[in-house]
Amino acid sequence: MKKYFDFSFHPLNLLPFAVLAISILWIKLGNVTAIYENSWYENTSILPLIVAIVMCFCAKKHKVLFNVLAMLLILMIAREFSYGRVLFAQIPGTHSYYSWSHYKYGYLAHIFVGIYIAWMAIYALAKKIWVDIKNILTETTIPIWSFIFSFITVGLQYYSERILHYDIGEEVMEYVLYTFIFVIVFIYIKKIRKAEG
Repeated sequence: MKKYFDFSFHPLNLLPFAVLAISILWIKLGNVTAIYENSWYENTSILPLIVAIVMCFCAKKHKVLFNVLAMLLILMIAREFSYGRVLFAQIPGTHSYYSWSHYKYGYLAHIFVGIYIAWMAIYALAKKIWVDIKNILTETTIPIWSFIFSFITVGLQYYSERILHYDIGEEVMEYVLYTFIFVIVFIYIKKIRKAEG
């Protein structure tokens, strides 16, 4: 098992918990009752993803895998901004936004997203991403605790959104998840450098 899994607790795993603690403190002390779309809290949640994207593009080994991961993270950031809709489509006097169908050529946004996803998939297949995946699994161990915490966070996010319909819980868990994604990227890049000697 130790050949494939790293059961040690990486100190950087504390960062998402710090984000969680600070978020709860802010919510309690600030009497926060809602976290609106395109709010400062939601917008700062993409910072861990931005750092992870830069790290992925700067990676010297397994370029295909890290490039695809960076493209996925860019898509996640685009989704946070509703693919640009929240930048210009706010309904005056509300915290809501017009849907893309409200605009004459709004449907093009979905087409562009589809093209981007297709291009990403073609790139991954054409560059044989499975070779990088196989190599990275051979060269390094899986930081098991980071992934376990990430899966728990995804579950809590889903529960907050779909079951509780609690937007604060959803946004907080999303911020924590994005921080865990950064942690996983950081740990893997560090492991790869260590394997290189």
